[in-house]
Amino acid sequence: MYVVEIVSWKAASDVADQKMIDAVQAMVPDLETLPGFRYQSLSKDDEGLWMDIYYWDSKEDADNSNDLMANKPSLHNLMALIDMSSLKIEVLTPYQESGSVNFT
Repeated sequence: MYVVEIVSWKAASDVADQKMIDAVQAMVPDLETLPGFRYQSLSKDDEGLWMDIYYWDSKEDADNSNDLMANKPSLHNLMALIDMSSLKIEVLTPYQESGSVNFT
């Protein structure tokens, strides 16, 4: 089984979408080195809420990722673009899925 970590936020003022996308993309190589990391995707709704969804092998892997990423420049670059008052992190356990999931 796996867990889903959902990180949502609003951009700080005057941050262009492409700058946010580039900052998240720059984190991917660091994420790929973390234990239990499977997959990541970034989305944005019509009200400007960004949602980055991470798939991890376990809740412990998701929880530990925060400490493991804390000193990475890629995370610091992303955090500088975020309205920190809007930041929310949730870790969820899937109870249903549509079929076989392949994260390769």
